[in-house]
Amino acid sequence: MSKRQYPRQAWVLLPSFKPKELTITQRSHPYSSMFESWDLASDGKSYHFEKLHPNKDAAIAAGRDLIEKARANIAKRQETMNKRIAALDKAEKGSK
Repeated sequence: MSKRQYPRQAWVLLPSFKPKELTITQRSHPYSSMFESWDLASDGKSYHFEKLHPNKDAAIAAGRDLIEKARANIAKRQETMNKRIAALDKAEKGSK
């Protein structure tokens, strides 16, 4: 992991997927190696360094990637559901 600079500006996606600019002030727990992947923002919240982006465009691109992964997951689940429905339909036709 590269050494991170403090303070610095970063962008994060909120749960609503709205990008928000933050000022990162320090490591979340400077004396604990267990939390070395977390940074503390000036708003008092801790953020995992992989969720922080250098600019607004990078945050938006990361959000779009998350949406595409969710779409692929939904498509896979839909395919599984369709197979189960087909199996039930086949079983129903065989019992008549």
